[in-house]
Amino acid sequence: MLDEVVTYLDGLLENDVWNPVDAATNGLQVENSGDVSSVAFAVDGATETVEEAAERGADMMVVHHGFFWGGKDAVVGQDYDRFRRLIENDIALYASHLPLDAHEEVGNNVLLLDAVGAEVFDTFADFGPGDVGYVGRLPSPVEFDDFVYEVAEAVDNDPEVLEFGPDEVEDVAVLTGAGGGRVDEAAATDADVYITGEPKHRAHHDAREHGLNVVFGGHYHTETFGVGALRDRVERNFDTETFYIDTPTKV
Repeated sequence: MLDEVVTYLDGLLENDVWNPVDAATNGLQVENSGDVSSVAFAVDGATETVEEAAERGADMMVVHHGFFWGGKDAVVGQDYDRFRRLIENDIALYASHLPLDAHEEVGNNVLLLDAVGAEVFDTFADFGPGDVGYVGRLPSPVEFDDFVYEVAEAVDNDPEVLEFGPDEVEDVAVLTGAGGGRVDEAAATDADVYITGEPKHRAHHDAREHGLNVVFGGHYHTETFGVGALRDRVERNFDTETFYIDTPTKV
């Protein structure tokens, strides 16, 4: 069963395309004995989420942020504690980073645009194999303050805001997570507002100089959409129980 789920997710997410350029390892990071009857979904692979997955009887975890970043040459300390909990409880770990941001159907960016009522019409932010960010258009212009409220509702968080653009917004650029350093690329799309997760210091000046509104919805809160969509896909395609582990972070 594990092999079947992994093969399905690898094909859906096109990991072979993204792995050569991603700092993360996409796909199966830790295997189990092969049985999968319960799958936990979470944004982050962390001690907290692994412990809850184990308590609730999961055989597999699917996360956006996994354990492998930039390669590993030792499993010690904090890494050992995380891996030990997985192995002791026979839980497999599957991670999808850039593929789950970029995907045109189950990706964080397209789903966040959909959540605020915008229809995709363009992409931006080239990471090598393709663009990861998306641009959408609202049905009609809305007051920026009203739009910020819609974003807050969509991500279930109180955003930080840089109000340097037009009072009314219609075109929306989205790059979830750590997109605070890509304000220039968002501005180049001619969007009225840019939604991302967490800010970088330079984002203030970049946004001001480009005349662009920016809404920082939180790294975690802007990236719950993709794992939720993967959960729906797994439920539809496999005879397995699924559940979501919600562990919001402050960034």
